[in-house]
Amino acid sequence: MFNDYVWENYLNAGGRAVSEMFEKNLTGGFSEEYADEISALHKEYCPSKHIINSSAEQLLDLFNDLNSGICILESGEYTIKTAMESFYMLLKGEEQFSAQKIVDCFSGSVDYFTTFLALEIPTLFVPYYFQFNFNVFEKIALEFGIELPPIPVKKDYEGRFYYYGEICAALVGFREEHNMSPYELCAFLYDFAPKYIGGVDSYIKKDLPEPKSAFFIGGSKDDIFLEEKADVVTCWQCNPDVEAGDIAVMYLRTPISAVDSVWRCVSDGFIDPFFYYYRCTYIAKPEKLKRITQKQLEKDVIFKDFPIVRKNMQGINGVELSPSLYNHLLDMAKSHLKRLEYTISQGNVEILSEKDVENKLIKPLLEKLGYKDNEYTQQLRIEIGNHNNTLIPDFLVMPCEIRGRQSAFSVIEAKIDIPGSDAFEEVKIQARSYGRQTLAKYVVIADKNKIWVSSRDDDYVNDIFICTWDELAAQADVFVQLNKLIGRKASK
Repeated sequence: MFNDYVWENYLNAGGRAVSEMFEKNLTGGFSEEYADEISALHKEYCPSKHIINSSAEQLLDLFNDLNSGICILESGEYTIKTAMESFYMLLKGEEQFSAQKIVDCFSGSVDYFTTFLALEIPTLFVPYYFQFNFNVFEKIALEFGIELPPIPVKKDYEGRFYYYGEICAALVGFREEHNMSPYELCAFLYDFAPKYIGGVDSYIKKDLPEPKSAFFIGGSKDDIFLEEKADVVTCWQCNPDVEAGDIAVMYLRTPISAVDSVWRCVSDGFIDPFFYYYRCTYIAKPEKLKRITQKQLEKDVIFKDFPIVRKNMQGINGVELSPSLYNHLLDMAKSHLKRLEYTISQGNVEILSEKDVENKLIKPLLEKLGYKDNEYTQQLRIEIGNHNNTLIPDFLVMPCEIRGRQSAFSVIEAKIDIPGSDAFEEVKIQARSYGRQTLAKYVVIADKNKIWVSSRDDDYVNDIFICTWDELAAQADVFVQLNKLIGRKASK
């Protein structure tokens, strides 16, 4: 949360100079140097030189346009709503452009337009320099208690345009609550807060975990964001379910029309309403492949029935590849890159007790699913009714106590062996009681042979996932199915 003492220390230690820089430029003294000043701040929380350069180019264009006397809004009294409506109609123009076209225009020059609005009405509008970094903006909002409105869905183009005004309203409310000037708010947003949350290091992973999934991404060989240096980090459209460490398979479109390289995702995926394509991740560490053409994919006995191949590779960004498909792709390319596989336990572990099931099977599985030791508890006593009645689940995953009631994302009940249907039904009744009491989304039962998963959706009656430990260890596709249900990402 916001701390007045820490904020005052920042202002006294150089923050006022940053605020004065914003005030000088946004009150009539807009200069060419402003682009350099913003670029320097931008580098603290954005790892992509192309994004930073694009922002600087927009601000230099604005400098030139201001000198030529350009104006966005006519003079008059405005609220955020009426100003955004006037701006929308200006972009709509005589050609009556669609909302989709307007968002394309706005998102392509968001630094330019929002700075212009902040120059014209500084009490209502805030320049926005978080394009391709809405993840950073969300972290700042969460850290300092700025309540952001829900993000509009991708195809709500008009809503995405007006979302900028809604964000400004939230920021103005925050500014007034903490007695900031409009220029102190800019210093807070683009200098103090990004450094406070950790800047680039808060979301770009240097030591990547093992990949859990693979996704197609698409581009063109002339795309300015496309880099081939291993140490360059760039932003790309992708599935928001991506996790840092995952694999991105680059397909280059016309005139190449071929799979070209394999990248690693160095950030989690996220949604950015001011990026036209809406869904982002950061990628790096490209590895070239022997190109696999679209025609080869269409003729391949496995890929020919893959939906995206049948759709002529249209809408490819973010399409998930199962581990078996990804591994097959590497085989087609005769690549020596590491295959997607998951080792749940080391060798043929000896299971002699229920504790062995917990320690040698379930705990390693939770680690592979992305959980840290402090994100689950064992044998937690849960009181029900009077103090003489308690439930003691073997594992509560992502536990949380609200108003004295214990809840969890999932419950895991371990047994050494469940010999038949009658015995399984007894365990099921026990596990179901744990699930009901903790409002768990999933209940998991595990013995030395199998794993069963049931869901709160039908009161944990039907098992929506069943596999043996051998299947889980040998078939990466099976692990992916389980990870989508009860993995760490699914618990968010």
